[in-house]
Amino acid sequence: MASGLHDLTDFYLDLSRGALSTDGGVYYVRGGYHNPFGLVPADPDPAVQKKFLGDDDHPAYSDAQIAEALLAKSVNAIAHSPYWSQCAIIITYDECGGWYDHVPPPQHALDPAGRTLGEGPRIPLLLLSPFARAHSVLSEAGDQGSVIKFSDLVFGLTPLAQLPDEVAGRAAAKKLWNQDSWGPDDADTPGVSDLLDALDPARLAGSAPPLPASYAAIPQELVDTLPRASGYGLKDLGIVPVDRSLGIENPVPKDFNPRPETDPSKPGS
Repeated sequence: MASGLHDLTDFYLDLSRGALSTDGGVYYVRGGYHNPFGLVPADPDPAVQKKFLGDDDHPAYSDAQIAEALLAKSVNAIAHSPYWSQCAIIITYDECGGWYDHVPPPQHALDPAGRTLGEGPRIPLLLLSPFARAHSVLSEAGDQGSVIKFSDLVFGLTPLAQLPDEVAGRAAAKKLWNQDSWGPDDADTPGVSDLLDALDPARLAGSAPPLPASYAAIPQELVDTLPRASGYGLKDLGIVPVDRSLGIENPVPKDFNPRPETDPSKPGS
């Protein structure tokens, strides 16, 4: 299994020289504890400079700007490669990042201890492709299984949920705990999007031109620049936070520390 794991720089190198599989494939790109670009957090706090060099957007050790720069560099590398014309870039997260969602997640069942089992808070998902719908937002439900379901359809694969061991596992869960959706949900689970609605039927059929790479690429001068310095901050984009639009005061205490566990140092120390 480890033979399919490579350093992220290998992916960029293979992209640039056209060395990825000619038969197509699925490539998972993610950051980690350290970034290969030598970026450092903009916050001058020594504790932040030391502890937050990660680039996978994890709150315990990564810096949000560095993580977003990694994402932008990855999208640009694909958009500017020979593979753009036949690719679909799916951007999503494996964790919610915070308990901020105002929509209660649906609950599906109870586990043997009586605890509810269901979906967690919603997370972002973007699909970039020359065949994608432009300027569209879809509200259909899905989860990480949607990425697998999409891959199953593109490559004509048997869904994981329909493999013998998974079918047996689901039957056992139904018998033991009365759960209908145990195991992979890339098939036989209602309400899981296959992401195909994100693609434009006219572009797939060739009756409308595919989107150029410029639709996905991020200008390089913005990749490593904070929004307030790039002119792409909320104010510049005409976005007003809800508290300000409603006139709600939201003063930040002088001793507020957004990282009490990972950076317990006092402000100014």
